[in-house]
Amino acid sequence: MSNLMAVKVRRDLRANWSRLALMVVAIAISLMVFGGVLCGWATVGRETSGAYMSTEPASATILLDKGVNAEVMAALVDRARDEPGVTAAVGRTQFNSEFRINDQYRDIPIQVFVAAPDDPMQMAKFFPQQGTWPPAPDEIYLGKDALALMTTTIGDTVTVTWPSGGHRDDGAEAASGTTVKLRVADTVYDPSLSPSPQEQRGRGYVSTAALAGSPVLFDQVKVVVTEPGQTEPSRSREAATAVASRLSIALQRDYGVTIREVQVPPPYAHPHQWQADSLLLSLLAGGAAALLLSTILVASMLNNLFTQQIPQIGIMKAIGASSGRIGRAYLVMVLIVATAATVLALPASAWIGNQLVTNLLSMLGIEATTLAPPTWTYAVIIAVGLGLPLLVAMVPLLRASRITVRAAIDHHGGTTQPGRATALLAGLGRIRGLDRGLIMALRNTFRRPARFVLSVGLLAAAGIVFVAGMSLSSGVDAVAEQAEAERVWDVEIQLAQPASMDRARSLLQPVGDITWVEGMSNAKTGVAGADGVPLTRTYPDQGHGSVSVRAAPAEATMLTLPKKIIEGRWLNPGETGSIVLNQITRNNTLPGVGAGDTVQLSVGGKYTSWQVVGIAEETGHGSGVYTTTEGLAAALGTPPQVNMLRIATSEHSEQTRDTVAMAASTALTNGGITVEKSESVSRANASSAGHMGPLVAVIMAIAIAMGVVGAIGLASTMSANIIDRTREFGVMHAIGAQPKSVRRIVVAEGIFLALASCLVAALPALGLTALLGNGLGTLFFSAPLPFRISLPAVIIWVVLAILGAALATAAAASRASRITVREALAYL
Repeated sequence: MSNLMAVKVRRDLRANWSRLALMVVAIAISLMVFGGVLCGWATVGRETSGAYMSTEPASATILLDKGVNAEVMAALVDRARDEPGVTAAVGRTQFNSEFRINDQYRDIPIQVFVAAPDDPMQMAKFFPQQGTWPPAPDEIYLGKDALALMTTTIGDTVTVTWPSGGHRDDGAEAASGTTVKLRVADTVYDPSLSPSPQEQRGRGYVSTAALAGSPVLFDQVKVVVTEPGQTEPSRSREAATAVASRLSIALQRDYGVTIREVQVPPPYAHPHQWQADSLLLSLLAGGAAALLLSTILVASMLNNLFTQQIPQIGIMKAIGASSGRIGRAYLVMVLIVATAATVLALPASAWIGNQLVTNLLSMLGIEATTLAPPTWTYAVIIAVGLGLPLLVAMVPLLRASRITVRAAIDHHGGTTQPGRATALLAGLGRIRGLDRGLIMALRNTFRRPARFVLSVGLLAAAGIVFVAGMSLSSGVDAVAEQAEAERVWDVEIQLAQPASMDRARSLLQPVGDITWVEGMSNAKTGVAGADGVPLTRTYPDQGHGSVSVRAAPAEATMLTLPKKIIEGRWLNPGETGSIVLNQITRNNTLPGVGAGDTVQLSVGGKYTSWQVVGIAEETGHGSGVYTTTEGLAAALGTPPQVNMLRIATSEHSEQTRDTVAMAASTALTNGGITVEKSESVSRANASSAGHMGPLVAVIMAIAIAMGVVGAIGLASTMSANIIDRTREFGVMHAIGAQPKSVRRIVVAEGIFLALASCLVAALPALGLTALLGNGLGTLFFSAPLPFRISLPAVIIWVVLAILGAALATAAAASRASRITVREALAYL
């Protein structure tokens, strides 16, 4: 580039600094969003996979119906290690319990993981923070993230009830339980589990030595499955399922044990991996949308800039400048703008990515080894930041640089034929009584259709995302509110073994503040596959991916049953041998099953055949199978019993709930019924509220970023309009127009554009809300979210759009009001 061209570029940069600054901001903001998401996505994927796999998680867990002693478990583990495809195996157990801290009752349940003192901890590992495995016989390690939830510290004494039969989440086996007092000696970091605050329960880790003098029963055979010729765990759930099923059949045949279920969670995936994936996919979509909008905006701004310079291009060509030299000069100017935007966006992208990673890993309960994103992410951000503006500049740049001298001289910046809208509005101007200034502003709004579409489109896109995001939040709130409204009880008590409802009610009768008690049965189950082995996707926490059979008396009022049947029918009173599946159970276990089909379930250690009479739709619930009380009793071969109690209290305060929970637990325990956990309904509400909140915040952040880009687009459009109409404003001043009248006309144009964008956004906002609600609801609940349009969001956006338009056009209006007749005549 020659010295004269360099001087030309420097002068153009100074003369158009405000417009170029807007371009830099528009590119930088969208690049920040895109780059931050990219950094976050790469870092979260790396850290999540590394942390989860550092625990050497089991590919499958074979859950026995009854616990076995250490000798039998050792034989089962040896047999498992001989199975082709199994490279490691170990025997474990775990149980849920109420607990006390320093003899003070806590309404939070604790999940205790148990291993033998000589367990080498080569698989299904966890990491003590100070000590080593095993703890002393009188010690317990607690999950690091559970201390605050459990309001305890190292050195406190924890009291738990150890069931005699090992792990019994469903209470199918009678177990008197043994009370054990243990000192909190250390904390444990376990990245294979979801965070305790989200699940509203503590986690404890002990060795079998803690139950001194009593035999400990093991009921889990954990195995790692690899592909033939490989050393890494298999990434195929189908392969892990095949090996675990084959091994289960062999264990039942050779050792006489009964397999309750085979748990095969998705390989290499944290229990809350779907949350992080959903957030990142939403962010990537939003970042791409913001980048696309800014790209369109930059292309339009460059086109306006080059159009403004057409007379100068004609003069340069007249004195000998070639199209190539002119094109290179403008290309340098675009490169300067792109470089400035990239320099601004690069550190901001790293910071946004850092914050995103911190929040997502906290949601996953994972501690990062490093927050630094991979080097390649910076290279991608730089390539996009520099390459995209150059790419979008090519079309307007080539068109401007190739213009002929004659065409440049003839260029006047206007259109030769008025549009239909402009002609119609000009006709309105002849009607008496209408404000001439507002009519002129309205006519000027439609004067350049391409700019009108761009400005309205940018603002409408931001409004669509904002309203859809807020409406999605309303849909999520509706699910939480519906779930909370369905929880009409105050205290829920999970029994360690089934009991007679009459006996439980008589034991609770002396407890004050209880107005009503209902009992129901809730048993974990597995759906048998083609080989008859019951399979689930259950994770080691025994919650995520599990399937439960729920039964309640026909007159129950505190168990909310599904209201929407999407196939078949609901259960008839007293019906046996029939079940209704919710859509989550069907989708996760038997995608092809329908009403009228027969399935096999493992219930209480027995394989039973059931006819599916209906498929129900539920949101806010996990996998579920519904039957009648009589149906479950017939399957178990026992009289009707309950293992879950729900209690309504006279006052619904948290203090009353805690008091009743403690008193009811004590009364049942003293009466010989072991309580696994008792908790206030607020715990269930807090657990459901912690799973979807971050998603809404992410969508709102995207909407804000797009709103900023839209405001910049409006400011750019108005600035370009003022430049094109320099002579027009000069004429207006010459015939006596006051500066305030000119400012009023220009600001009114911006407000008209904002109102037009709100009208344009109305229907697409409804569509996007339905699309997001359907997609995210299906992802989270296998059912669409309730369709809700947030009226506050609509009002807020209309107000913000109008105020933003007024502010965005203020600078252009001020400039227009100061244009003199001399400047207008001197304008090229």
